[in-house]
Amino acid sequence: MLPQILSLAHELDFPQEMLNELPRTWPLLNIEEIEPHIQDLTDKTKSNKAHEALAAIFTGNDDLGYKSLICQLMAALRTREIFAEQGISDDIFVATLKCLSRFSNEHLASYDVYGFKHGWWSFRFLCGLIYRLGTLEFEIVSNGLSVHIPSDSILSAENLAASYAQAADFFPKLGVMYEQIHCYTWLLHPTLQKILPPTSRILAFQKDYEIQEVLQDTDYMIFAYKKHYPDINSLPEKTSLQRELKKWLLAGGEMGSAHGIYKH
Repeated sequence: MLPQILSLAHELDFPQEMLNELPRTWPLLNIEEIEPHIQDLTDKTKSNKAHEALAAIFTGNDDLGYKSLICQLMAALRTREIFAEQGISDDIFVATLKCLSRFSNEHLASYDVYGFKHGWWSFRFLCGLIYRLGTLEFEIVSNGLSVHIPSDSILSAENLAASYAQAADFFPKLGVMYEQIHCYTWLLHPTLQKILPPTSRILAFQKDYEIQEVLQDTDYMIFAYKKHYPDINSLPEKTSLQRELKKWLLAGGEMGSAHGIYKH
């Protein structure tokens, strides 16, 4: 199975450093121990428990998450088969499961080393709860769909319109009917209207949503600054958004996240 795992990892655009590490990690796995949980990762009713079981197995012996990543890739091979059986295009499979390499690159941005620590979230992609459709991700939730904005999204008006249109076509074909599209994100927080220019694509994204609730939390730090900083003075200033947000926070301004409902 290792050749198939490596082929898929290459297809999902994993960096060469991680591709080199996977064969070194493979012999360290007890396949008999993990195999019962792999297929369960692709089952909506069992995926969360399967992740928890694997996390328990790897506790204390998978510092950078490569064992967990191999399990995710093993499951993704089955996810590809399931998508094909459901008539979901392979392009959507690849776009969706590229979350695995994206999370690994985000780990590098946060900790200066490649790693995989997102098994707690990525099982949702493996079991068909979240799909990447264009520039956005859509999660099937109890009250409709929930939009997620990947870190590599380009929030142009054209891209956003295309994603929402694709979702409107895609989900009914899966038998998923919905009345509302929700979004919980720092990108909807009203503070951004005060610190970003009118031409900002983030503000254009906000205009598509009717705000239902504003929350004061620090989740934005993970997305805007790549990790939590206990001291606001130490926040990086590499981008205009980082600089303006830091100035706002140093002046005593509030920041957090918000819940919105798509207007269209």
